[in-house]
Amino acid sequence: GASAAAPVLGAQPPSPTTIENIKVYLHEKELWKKFHEAGTEMIITKAGRRMFPSYKVKVTGMNPKTKYILLIDIVPADDHRYKFCDNKWMVAGKAEPAMPGRLYVHPDSPATGAHWMRQLVSFQKLKLTNNHLDPFGHVRETFCEGFGQRWKGAEGEGV
Repeated sequence: GASAAAPVLGAQPPSPTTIENIKVYLHEKELWKKFHEAGTEMIITKAGRRMFPSYKVKVTGMNPKTKYILLIDIVPADDHRYKFCDNKWMVAGKAEPAMPGRLYVHPDSPATGAHWMRQLVSFQKLKLTNNHLDPFGHVRETFCEGFGQRWKGAEGEGV
């Protein structure tokens, strides 16, 4: 079918990520912990589905005048496929070989450090899809595999 339920096994809240003096803190970390402990799932469609809870971070330590590009990608939580059986997710074999990841560039990118540090940075427009040929910049997620998020940033004069 066009949709698949995938366990969000790896969506545990990360520790603050540090790049030099830059730190990124997950907003609503306790809510993310609860979702991780519950072993939640979400339906992934070809049209794309927004993550819940939405991914929001607080950023500190950027140079206020330097321009930065903020990106996120989704990485496998482990190397297993899962199926839902007897009211729980069970390992159903090895995962498909990982496809090259698709980075989601925050729509405000590039922007100054002052912009990113002014308020929470929300990735609420990020959509996950199971469509290999998605033309809309959505992040591809594989059917019935757990996943986690990975934050990235780039800075520079020409950004």
